[in-house]
Amino acid sequence: MPVEPGPSRTASIPRIPSLDGLRALSIFLVLALHTLQRFSLSHHVGFMWYAIFDGATGVHIFFVISGYLITSLLLNEQQKRGSISMRGFYLRRAMRILPPLYAYVAVMVLLGWAGRLVLNRVDILSALFFVHNYISVVMWSLEHFWSLSTEEQFYLIWPAVLLFCLRKRGVAGRLAAGKIALAVILVSPFVRVYCYRFAANTYVHDPYGFHYNADCLMFGCIVALLQGTPRFERVYAFATRIWWIPPAVILLSDTLQARFLNYWQMPFGFTVCGTGIAFFLLWCVRNPTSAVGRILNARPIVHIGVLSYSIYLWQTLFLNYDNVPVFGQSLKLLTIFPFSWLAILAVAELSFYLVERPSLHLRNRLIRGFHLYASRRQRTETPQ
Repeated sequence: MPVEPGPSRTASIPRIPSLDGLRALSIFLVLALHTLQRFSLSHHVGFMWYAIFDGATGVHIFFVISGYLITSLLLNEQQKRGSISMRGFYLRRAMRILPPLYAYVAVMVLLGWAGRLVLNRVDILSALFFVHNYISVVMWSLEHFWSLSTEEQFYLIWPAVLLFCLRKRGVAGRLAAGKIALAVILVSPFVRVYCYRFAANTYVHDPYGFHYNADCLMFGCIVALLQGTPRFERVYAFATRIWWIPPAVILLSDTLQARFLNYWQMPFGFTVCGTGIAFFLLWCVRNPTSAVGRILNARPIVHIGVLSYSIYLWQTLFLNYDNVPVFGQSLKLLTIFPFSWLAILAVAELSFYLVERPSLHLRNRLIRGFHLYASRRQRTETPQ
């Protein structure tokens, strides 16, 4: 394997290498699991297939990427500007996430009015306001919004925590935030076991809640915060001395999860899998010219990663086993693999080019306008 670049290199790269490829991998695992679950309704599927195509690991990859990317961007902003603009952060997130989401929900409402879907007001509102991971889902077409709600709750909480910690200048602020992330990682297995085993309240017991998945996000945060520090680099060098060790650990954890379900996943699986993903993510970021890196950064794979948000939004409509009434007999072919995957890809392309990309262009124009306004205001207020 080639010599990897130093830890500080990634902070200056506009598009962090390999992340889009990892997004493509994660959305593939999600699609594969949902397809496998539908296939299992009429065929026997061995547990090893669920270990190989573990959609939960796909979601966890998304979570670790989010923690790593958001923390890296905020640290980079703080380093360059000396401060973090919370207003700018939430504007960027809103323009990135809301337009494609609202477009999807609007189509679901239209399908409901056409009599193709059962509509539920609580489901729609909880999806729009990102609390869908704490409600009992009625609309199957919105059931996957639990993970998006978890990420949005992270966006609401973590930047404020990071901003508070970075009042301490330099490495001290990063270490303070890293200690909080590590505390969440260490406490989460006990929270999961207690809530799943003893909690009577449905909202606390439900394994889709933020309190079940917060540590998956923190793994990405702690890598972004601690990379480059001597102790972390020693642990990283040990964990990745052979590049395939983290993926092997992930596969082993997925196999145990497929065999023993929550008996493994709740106390151990989340933590073991999150650790493996975090180290493998950083290895992929630092080794874009390796054989694995070249695959992850190949143009078709990167394109799937760029489309991953739109694919995530639309995939349930084509893969859920309750979707036959939506398409009717004339379009039933769209519910069958591989045509369902082709349909998802086609709709995701439309969503990206008609909704997602224009909203990103608008976001960039708004940000440039705000910066220009702030610059002019500063010049007028400066004494001559």
